[in-house]
Amino acid sequence: MIITALKPYGLIKAQLDKKDKIGIVSCNSCAKLCETGGEKEMKKLAEKLKKDDFKVVDMDLIGVPCDFDQLKKDELHGDVTIVLACDAGVYNLKKLFPKRKIIEALDTTGLGAWDEKGNLTLVRKFQ
Repeated sequence: MIITALKPYGLIKAQLDKKDKIGIVSCNSCAKLCETGGEKEMKKLAEKLKKDDFKVVDMDLIGVPCDFDQLKKDELHGDVTIVLACDAGVYNLKKLFPKRKIIEALDTTGLGAWDEKGNLTLVRKFQ
């Protein structure tokens, strides 16, 4: 699985304008398991943004955004999309929507594995 880490909220917020209509796309696989994505983290981010008077207009939970076929959509709602997914999910969204402002909310750290005790270990760090 791919290990991700949430970027500081201030870095995400700094890329937004109060006039933006924001959509959030979140991975429901690796990022969910890392507790950086999934429905829970997507809703947490949306609540923080709303508390800071940003307009969140859409939230999409995608099984695995690194699978291009799962991302195929006619449109994304809003002007800006914040992505809670690894670099592969961000790459696919940018490929599908090249003119859209896409904000990467996660750093892709590396490849990980779960052991028999349920501990996640970083097996290979990405550069």
